[in-house]
Amino acid sequence: MKKIFFLFLALVFCSLGFAQNNKEEGNREKYEQMMAEIQSRKIAFFTKQLQLTSEEAQNFWPVYNKCEEERNANRKEIRKSAKALHIAAKDANTSDESMRSLAETYYQNLDREASLQKLHYYEYLKVLPAKKAALVRLVEERFMNKLLSQWKKHPEPKHKKDKVN
Repeated sequence: MKKIFFLFLALVFCSLGFAQNNKEEGNREKYEQMMAEIQSRKIAFFTKQLQLTSEEAQNFWPVYNKCEEERNANRKEIRKSAKALHIAAKDANTSDESMRSLAETYYQNLDREASLQKLHYYEYLKVLPAKKAALVRLVEERFMNKLLSQWKKHPEPKHKKDKVN
């Protein structure tokens, strides 16, 4: 489970890094197209794996998207607290008290990730049968594994900047 979590975080970091490194309009468009393609694949994958009826899908996706926003916000806090902890650990002048506080914040954010997943399960139960609600997280992990596997087989080519002669 931890391995899947860290793989997912790596994918999030890659997508964030891609967005930050490609601020030109053409690259921004390409990024948005890539994310739209991933989202459409995700919808198809979840719909098939969970065998969602059209009514279930109509009720599920708004709940899932809200839950995903909450998890993304928490992941941002995890990254922020991990970065602060890492920087403080490198600083010889950081006190034990400060390190303890930064570490506690970091671990609280990690705990929140697990709590959110459990909370979201209960949200899914409101719109899906128990069997399908219980499988959402597992289907999400399968999708991420499939996406990572495809990306490893066919990584995005690095583009050379066009030279003006």
